[in-house]
Amino acid sequence: ADERKKAGFDVNEMKIVWAGSRHNFELSDRISKLVANDPGFSKEGRTMLPRKELFKNTLRKAAYAWKRIIELRLSEEEAAKLRHFVDEPAFTDLHWGMFIPAIKGQGTDEQQKKWLPLAYKMQIIGCYAQTELGHGSNVQGLETTATFDPQTDEFVIHSPTLTSSKWWPGGLGKVSTHAVVYARL
Repeated sequence: ADERKKAGFDVNEMKIVWAGSRHNFELSDRISKLVANDPGFSKEGRTMLPRKELFKNTLRKAAYAWKRIIELRLSEEEAAKLRHFVDEPAFTDLHWGMFIPAIKGQGTDEQQKKWLPLAYKMQIIGCYAQTELGHGSNVQGLETTATFDPQTDEFVIHSPTLTSSKWWPGGLGKVSTHAVVYARL
């Protein structure tokens, strides 16, 4: 506090500059206080939890966060801030950060209408499967193929080699029920 008093600039104005805008600062300030004052988001004892309990705790907080987002009628922007400030090793990060944006940005109107409500309500949990064992994130080198089957009206996904195995699809082996899969058509 003493050092802040010695500053040659307005500390509160610096907070706004650091946040990018007054709106961002006020939003972050409001949501961070909401999370800090809610016992459901307590981080007490987190560092001492065994892996299995940490996993359960993280999922409990993800579900609780969704409940609070609904109860408080938070906007998408506010909800994203809340998830940021909950600060758990979430297994749902790719759901919010890649799965939903991929549907919004690349899905048809029909696909968005079908999948987004389910994803927003976490009735499905998605991940993002692009990286392959032999190609990293080199999209042009992908070996996985997607072939449309007109009889079933579905795509058949095929990874023909060991190097085409999807690698690092966070959440896939733990909580995801669906995936956005990058493949050659």
